[in-house]
Amino acid sequence: RQGNVRFSNQLRVIFQHTLMPLNMTASLEVYSHEEVHFGGEDQEVHILPSFALPKVHLLGGTYGPFRPQIQVSVPLWLASILKKQGRCIIVAPKWLSISSLRTVLESERTDDVFQALPFHYVEVATDLCKYAREDMEDWSLIYDLTENVRAVRHSKMQSGLRGLLDVHALKGVKLSNLASLEVNIIRRYMASSLDHLFISRPTK
Repeated sequence: RQGNVRFSNQLRVIFQHTLMPLNMTASLEVYSHEEVHFGGEDQEVHILPSFALPKVHLLGGTYGPFRPQIQVSVPLWLASILKKQGRCIIVAPKWLSISSLRTVLESERTDDVFQALPFHYVEVATDLCKYAREDMEDWSLIYDLTENVRAVRHSKMQSGLRGLLDVHALKGVKLSNLASLEVNIIRRYMASSLDHLFISRPTK
């Protein structure tokens, strides 16, 4: 019991020394990759803990109770800490399976519309491939597929923005379903492209 109390207090200390999540839509300021990734670590994932602990009340929410081998939802940052300590197995989300990623990749390549993925899909995939490799069916292939999806989506974003610079273009730019890192990448270029568009279009 004393060990669980110390462990619970440790979680509180870790969280209290953690910055609050970023507001990704607050302004046109471009954050660093690390800052955006940090904000994405509040995304919740499922774990199978190997310990017993009552509910833990933290600034960001209440998590638990934790029971051995009973699935529970926690933030990605907490799942990563518990995984490093050997206290849990991280359950990979269904969208992060090889078959799902292959389907998404094919759709991204053939469809102008961005496929619906979790807002922090890059952060979740990156951290799970880094800290929970043994919990995944083939982390190396999953990582490669995620990077391929990311590259195709980035190319589509660039193509859409180039279309904004064509003053004779009638086709709109479809930017729905963008993820956090993609929004951060596109924010600066979107603003400058719109400025160029309004300056370049002839006035009536």
